Amino acid sequence: MKIKNVFLLVGSILNFCAAAIHLATALVPQWSAIFSGGDFLVPNPRLLQAASLVVMILCTIWAFYGLSGAGLIRRLPLLRLGIFLIGAIYVPYGLLIIFRELGLVSSLLSSGMMNLPSWLVTFGALTAGILYWLGLAVGWKQLGRKPIPTHV
Repeated sequence: MKIKNVFLLVGSILNFCAAAIHLATALVPQWSAIFSGGDFLVPNPRLLQAASLVVMILCTIWAFYGLSGAGLIRRLPLLRLGIFLIGAIYVPYGLLIIFRELGLVSSLLSSGMMNLPSWLVTFGALTAGILYWLGLAVGWKQLGRKPIPTHV
């Protein structure tokens, strides 16, 4: 199978990486402090594990949307809308965290200095969102095509 959109392929790889990080934090909740940039206080560690598993599933689904847009798996429903919304979630999230750390929106969010792993996660989210939007722009016509029916 031929790769039709490298932006979406790289974005989906970043999503699989995010899913792996969330699986790791679900299995070892103490690791959430590493990836969140500080002590992450949750009254119930099971709540953190459940949230991490939900985000892992979401990142995996988003990765499959990237693979679908790249032409590596079958076309998923609402492909263009899905790719746009994934970017629309990742880009503001990444920018908000970066602006928080720069002190531009510190009144909106609690501030804690980010460590290297949390910067990488934030940069990865921002990069994935931009890649999904670039992939959408480059492959707009291809992503809007209806799949050819396999049954006759």
